[in-house]
Amino acid sequence: MDEPSRIGLTATTGSQLEELLEELNPGQGTEGVKLIKFDLYRLAVALGLNKNDPPPQLMEKSTSSLRVAELDPDGVLYLATEHSELLPKGSSVYEFVERLAESGIREFYNSYQTMGQLPLDKYFDE
Repeated sequence: MDEPSRIGLTATTGSQLEELLEELNPGQGTEGVKLIKFDLYRLAVALGLNKNDPPPQLMEKSTSSLRVAELDPDGVLYLATEHSELLPKGSSVYEFVERLAESGIREFYNSYQTMGQLPLDKYFDE
């Protein structure tokens, strides 16, 4: 299966990510925001894989704003997703990564709006 060279988020979730970045990382320059954006995207994917619950299909088309080669230069997200039990047979790995990120960032945003923090304790309980 051909993999996309760019992935991203839907417009709504992309806006939510930008709002989160403003709240979590005020005063940072462009480079700092870019690194944090990638890190939040990667974290959302990793936590989605850890939940072991398939994310829903995207309800709208995503904006392909992130280059896969920059987001996943070593292919770690690819390998983790490919070897998870969540990936439907015959599916594009990076399109599934996109769904995981979409679901995770929405969860981050909703938690931040209600609790004023990311729901990390939910994932990292002792």
